Amino acid sequence: MAQATPQSGADPQAQQGGVAPLPLPQDAVYEILLRLSARDICRLRGVCRPWRSLLSDPQFIAAHEARHPTTPLVVLGYHTGYHDEHVVFDMVDLSGKVLRRVHAAGEVWVTSVNQDFVCTSKDNSSCIRLFNMKTGVVFALPEELSEEHAEDRDILDFTSVAAIGQVASTGEYKVLRVLDSASFDKPEQLCEVFNLDGSSHARWRGKKAPPSPVSMTRFKSVVVNSIVYFFVQDSPLEDIASFDFESEEWRSGLRGPNYQQLRTNELSMAAVNGSLVLVHRYLSCYMDLWFLVDFERGLWEKRHSIRAQLHDYTSTIRPLLVLNDGGIVLVHIGSDSGSLKIYNPRTNTYEDVANTGLCFAVAAVKAEHRTAGASAPQGNPIQGGTAAPEEDKEAPEEDEIVRSLPLLGAVQDSAALVRS
Repeated sequence: MAQATPQSGADPQAQQGGVAPLPLPQDAVYEILLRLSARDICRLRGVCRPWRSLLSDPQFIAAHEARHPTTPLVVLGYHTGYHDEHVVFDMVDLSGKVLRRVHAAGEVWVTSVNQDFVCTSKDNSSCIRLFNMKTGVVFALPEELSEEHAEDRDILDFTSVAAIGQVASTGEYKVLRVLDSASFDKPEQLCEVFNLDGSSHARWRGKKAPPSPVSMTRFKSVVVNSIVYFFVQDSPLEDIASFDFESEEWRSGLRGPNYQQLRTNELSMAAVNGSLVLVHRYLSCYMDLWFLVDFERGLWEKRHSIRAQLHDYTSTIRPLLVLNDGGIVLVHIGSDSGSLKIYNPRTNTYEDVANTGLCFAVAAVKAEHRTAGASAPQGNPIQGGTAAPEEDKEAPEEDEIVRSLPLLGAVQDSAALVRS
């Protein structure tokens, strides 16, 4: 009698009459994954969809960060026209040491810093560049309007603001662009989304306009997780609009907390420790930090009140991070200068960390960003299509959970940021 041939992939122990291994409980798998390095986590996200969803979940990311704490860094974004060396942004630690400095050719200014990217504009607000702090690659997004909005409109008639976020369930990066018409005869705002998904046919896609016109001014919008928040223009109660990157829809309106001595020019937004924070400045030298606790119920909590060292109404303070010891990392931005400080709420005193110069955007980031490539790839600027990274580019070390951006689907601009 012919001997049966074991099936391919069958467990050898089971074939020999042994007991097949039992799958591990989900709690045990979760605990094992928490113990792995960020580099291993990045690789395991490609195993299957359930693992990708789990390893991209904000709760898992927070738990992993708690197991593998990293030193926070601060990114200070500038306008090259205010620096003799054409510095576009610095990355500093909490001792004030500059760990990385990136220069730019031409007139470039930083509009926002979120996720793994420094978002800049060049020449005009519709010329959007994304600098990936982990890879050093720079992307130039298309400047034209989306097909849905292009008819009978000219991009030059609009000013724009852009924000980048990441969908937790897929790890995909998206860019939101809100365009505002300066026309008195036909004022309007447009909303467009660009997917950084590796597609060779990526383009701006028109979406519904915000329910009410949103503010386009500096420090009046912020990205928290996968949501972009904006103050609503000319709202007496400082209503807040928000856009969800996952659903690509505007959410229901949110009303701010009940302030005292409210003045519109004393309110700004910030992302602090993964929460939306409204910064309420009053009586020139006092500042309250209101944390959003529950979006659906519109609940806010005033967690910090700070005696601010401000000299005039043109100055502002940007909170960045609350440290484990209760200290608050913040940046003081004046009319022509700035400084990085750490506020001690117990003693109501400030520790001066570094002079920063005039900042146009600031954010706290994780320490792995300092290992990114030293400069953008060199070569001829690409006018359209897709671009891939250099094959011999060494992958950066990860100190936390990182999500790799596919280097396709956007126009790679090798001339925007030239050296660091």
